[in-house]
Amino acid sequence: MRIKEPSAQVGYLLVVVIVITLVLVPLSIASFDLGFVWAVVALVAAVVVAARTFRGRGEPDSRRPWWKMTNTRSTSVALTLLFVFQAMYASVAAPQSPNPPLVFVGGAALFIVAAFYLNSAIRTAADSRSA
Repeated sequence: MRIKEPSAQVGYLLVVVIVITLVLVPLSIASFDLGFVWAVVALVAAVVVAARTFRGRGEPDSRRPWWKMTNTRSTSVALTLLFVFQAMYASVAAPQSPNPPLVFVGGAALFIVAAFYLNSAIRTAADSRSA
């Protein structure tokens, strides 16, 4: 299954945000650790699903190379910046959280996602120059 229409891609992202929020709030009330782990795992899973199923305009339905997260370099750069910002925020906010080591690990997971998007941006740019 490939998600090609921009409206369907936005719909997927909205569902992800709503579901993560609806599950996160009650879990966090019950246990900060459980809620935080749920949010990070769900976010990383949503990124993996989006990277494997979203397709840009004119992009074929065939499998992408493992490293290709988005169709364009600019999208990869934008998402790199988003995840770096989230990882930095987690690192800064960790000392004030109920479980600082857990928040640092969550920030590291977001930083790894950012690294994958950065790799995609670099390799997509190199691919377009060699083509």
